[in-house]
Amino acid sequence: MSLSRFHLTAEAWQSDSLTLIGDEAAHCSRVLRREVGQQIEIFDGAGRVATTTITAITKSIVTARIDSQHQHEARAHQIHLLPAMIKAEPFEWLLEKAAELGAASVQPVVTARTIVHLSGDNLDKKLSKWRRHMIESAKQCHTPWIPHLAKPRNFADMLASLPADGTRIIPALSEHSRRLHELPLAQAKSVFILIGPEGDFTPEEEALAQQHSFQPVTLGQLILRAETAAIASLAMVGHELERQSA
Repeated sequence: MSLSRFHLTAEAWQSDSLTLIGDEAAHCSRVLRREVGQQIEIFDGAGRVATTTITAITKSIVTARIDSQHQHEARAHQIHLLPAMIKAEPFEWLLEKAAELGAASVQPVVTARTIVHLSGDNLDKKLSKWRRHMIESAKQCHTPWIPHLAKPRNFADMLASLPADGTRIIPALSEHSRRLHELPLAQAKSVFILIGPEGDFTPEEEALAQQHSFQPVTLGQLILRAETAAIASLAMVGHELERQSA
């Protein structure tokens, strides 16, 4: 039986013992009702996982002694998801599945047809909530990684800010779309996946993406919702990377 798992940021780790506060401490003490002497797992979301024993516990603070810890090796290939902003509920679902499927980062994008716009305190609250969704997803599926979540960026600014290396793809129902197995994905350390909003990209945005080396790829003949296309792309790219790297 796997141990209950809790998240602690890398900056808060110490050499001998770890201290949970806030939501994680409350989840441990109030929800799961863990007690002194019981073992739990703590992870930092960057590949480090520790098996620990609780030494002190209150409703708001949990202290645990490190019994052993392991640093998982960095992934050979990083998958970066660039989804256009969509409505709240499907976007939160998208973030949860991105954590499960091993995305290295999620960069939300504001496009011409984006209907959700956030700024100021509202944006900060949303980012905090979104990160919480990703943490909970990582805890449940026991991955040692939590994707980096960036603030939403304007479409053109996002394209201009991308690093020069890496493979760039955009799912599209087009006669020019290629199949994933036709692309040498394993030769690149990074793969960037660009996903449109509910109303899709404008023709001008599609042209600009292709000017920035995004290649149209097919996910099949079905028309997918934005959140479905994002998750299908992550799963298919992850599988193809494993196949080509075998």
